[in-house]
Amino acid sequence: MKGILKEEFNRAFRNPRFLIVVVLALAVFGIGAYRSPVFLFGQAVHPVNRLLLNLRYGDFGFLAALLATLPFADSFLDDLNQGFLRQIIQRVPYRKYKAAKIIAVALTGGLSLVLVVLLIFLAGLVGATDWNAATYFSTFAEQSSTPKGPLAELYAVNPIYYLFYLLASAFGFGAGQALMGLAFSTIIHNRYVVLALPLVIVQVLDFLQSRALHVTSALNLLNGLLPYEALSFLSPEYTLEAQLAQFGVVSIVSIIAFLALARKQRLVL
Repeated sequence: MKGILKEEFNRAFRNPRFLIVVVLALAVFGIGAYRSPVFLFGQAVHPVNRLLLNLRYGDFGFLAALLATLPFADSFLDDLNQGFLRQIIQRVPYRKYKAAKIIAVALTGGLSLVLVVLLIFLAGLVGATDWNAATYFSTFAEQSSTPKGPLAELYAVNPIYYLFYLLASAFGFGAGQALMGLAFSTIIHNRYVVLALPLVIVQVLDFLQSRALHVTSALNLLNGLLPYEALSFLSPEYTLEAQLAQFGVVSIVSIIAFLALARKQRLVL
């Protein structure tokens, strides 16, 4: 297990696709900084507040699922198409290969989004910031002491604590989306579809929840990634329990689907 896990980690993290992730992260920052109301009005805000505005106005939520799947979610399909899978299972038990693949894909997807959020946060430090700012701006006209959503009180205690929560949210969302892509890679033999399908599913659910009053906020996967943007309408208030349930359900269902469908691929080798 140690050997195959090391091999999967090497392939996952020594991956030139991370350069694309970095470029897209900087693009999100640039768009968000330009469109942000605090930029337009020259408002100095806390760096964490600037980060939240950059993520919102840079349409981070639209690209997030793709940023999670891009580095490694289609690797099972690569192994299958290039003949590596047949060679690998001759050297290690198939169940160990599948376990290593799940771990590597989940970590890569989660850390990819953590990297994006950190890059946008660090890039935002070049703008007008105020580390002592107590007011939270969601738009230039809307001010409060905290964001909305779960654990918002952390921002009032110390915005950096809320940053850690946001990073954990990004990791949970990214891991789940990457695992979803991994599951699709066992039945769809087109890498572009595999990488893009989680993004499509996320956007469809966001569209339905934001426009249908009776669709619960817990079904909108973007609420887990950006909890301060969660919309409730007539649904119950979006909670930490709903967020954790989202991450758990998406990840567990994806893992079960991958294990079951990858077993069928093993039978035809």
